Amino acid sequence: MIISSLETFTRQQLGMVRVRTKDGAEGIGQFSPFNADITALVFHRQIAPLVLGAEIGDAGADDLDRLADHIIEATYKFPGSYICRALTGLDTALWDLRGKLEGKSVCELLGG
Repeated sequence: MIISSLETFTRQQLGMVRVRTKDGAEGIGQFSPFNADITALVFHRQIAPLVLGAEIGDAGADDLDRLADHIIEATYKFPGSYICRALTGLDTALWDLRGKLEGKSVCELLGG
């Protein structure tokens, strides 16, 4: 699956992320709830360029960990707090996407 679009929606302290793949699958995630508007800006400037076009395959959590590690390494000079807040939205959206594709809850995917 190739990530083709990333959208954010914010309202006061709430921030959401929608991830879509080229084949039309989508997942929804939530940013950490603090200054959601700033987090969305960081997401689009620092994270989205690293994620758009990325391929998420059948490796499951390994693919998500690899992508998250790549983002942290590529943005190491940027203040970490906002990168991590923005990354939570992407991470939860990708877990939601994976759950939808496999017909399982995120809890089931995580082994619970």
